[in-house]
Amino acid sequence: LLDRKEKLQAILPAKNPVLRYSDHILGRGEELLERFCAAGLEGVVSKLADSPYVAARGGNWLKIKCIKRQEFVIVGWTPSDKVRAFRSLILGVHDGGKLRFAGKVGTGFDTAELFRLMKIMAPLEQKAATVEAPRAEVRGAHWLRPKLVAEIAFTEMTNEGTLRHPSYLGLREDKKAAAVVLETERRTAKLTAAPANTIAISNRDRVIYPESNITKGQLADHYAAVAEIMLPWVGSRPISLVRCPQGRAKKCFFQKHDAGSFGDKVHHVSIMEKDGHEEPYLYVDDADGLMTCVQMGTIELHGWGARIEDVEKADRLVFDLDPDEGLDFKAVRAAAFQFRDILKSLGLTTFPMLTGGKGVHVIAPLTPQAEWPQVKDFAHRLAQAVAQSDPSHFTAALSKARRKGRIFVDYLRNQRGATAIMPYSARSRPGAPVAAPITWAEMKTIDAPSHFHVGDAPELKKRAVSKSLAGWGRADQSLPDL
Repeated sequence: LLDRKEKLQAILPAKNPVLRYSDHILGRGEELLERFCAAGLEGVVSKLADSPYVAARGGNWLKIKCIKRQEFVIVGWTPSDKVRAFRSLILGVHDGGKLRFAGKVGTGFDTAELFRLMKIMAPLEQKAATVEAPRAEVRGAHWLRPKLVAEIAFTEMTNEGTLRHPSYLGLREDKKAAAVVLETERRTAKLTAAPANTIAISNRDRVIYPESNITKGQLADHYAAVAEIMLPWVGSRPISLVRCPQGRAKKCFFQKHDAGSFGDKVHHVSIMEKDGHEEPYLYVDDADGLMTCVQMGTIELHGWGARIEDVEKADRLVFDLDPDEGLDFKAVRAAAFQFRDILKSLGLTTFPMLTGGKGVHVIAPLTPQAEWPQVKDFAHRLAQAVAQSDPSHFTAALSKARRKGRIFVDYLRNQRGATAIMPYSARSRPGAPVAAPITWAEMKTIDAPSHFHVGDAPELKKRAVSKSLAGWGRADQSLPDL
């Protein structure tokens, strides 16, 4: 694609009134989408930069729409003429003190959820219409007392006040229907606080990892068990969540801003964006906050490289060693030791962490003194130097075509706003792997970055207080000159 665009740009006149060259932005897809959505645009067309042209549908070009999320009251359902339990849910929202019609949602359910909802809705049926709605929209409706709340994803709200492209994400069993009001861009909804010192986990039997039949309850048990050893790393740090309310095989989304839907156990810190506006970033500081995230469908927690006390100064360096598909873990292991030795020669003590994904993080703790431009510059120059000195094994190039047979040294974790997976976080991957600290001695024998899994919490807790991991991730050191 990039080769074709380069040739196209060369032959198209700059001021052609009929044909114009369309420029592009490389990388930072998530950030770009977020900015476009904030500006009220429809979305982003993403293209794989090194893909060949194929006159057919495929996964190399994606149209990614801006998606909004909000809670709505379930006020009824329409029957289906097929085998499924119902055709759609009828939605309502409080607007100006009155519950009004907000449209219907008929996607986002699997068969089990359809029948589960029917069982929950049956006792709430009533004869009278719950909201006023166009007759054609609610023909044959079964009306419900307004007690149930659902989280719905949608692209926009029409001028008539109904949802466009809605999709069901899950029931909000922690929220009262009376609290569901129409949200605006500037409004933050407030929820009833969770019970003191304990967070109830709903839908514990919901399967989150279909490959291994691991449920939401088991995932919650993992986080409850590791909270004590995880909070020193994830606590009081801006975080981004990977939320999968219906399980990892269904719709997942990335959330870093506080939309007001977590209650008072999950906090926010205001951080200035590049455009000069402040945005509320999520953070937790205790087990209740962590468990609230899990209750809300979170699988993964990713954290900034800085604490909320001073988000402009990094407290760690993270080098993510990301192998090409064809490389085995032996190559990653060798690369990790090579990076350890390079950083040691610069005076930095490092610690390895299995990511639970494809690679390894080599982490150098820092006394928070250096600001982000300096930290990013250091990481970038080091990654480039390593790639230039050993080009057969390493690359610092973003292009996937240039990663063939090599390990990508991802230095981009070391910039303002970037995040990395947190220690003891589960991963949204088959088998429910967990990111876990290890020692350099263990690195010699461990055979995969997914060595630990949900269910290994007792072992992880024992390891965390063991002599071998004492002091892991802690060192009093500053960013050296390079």
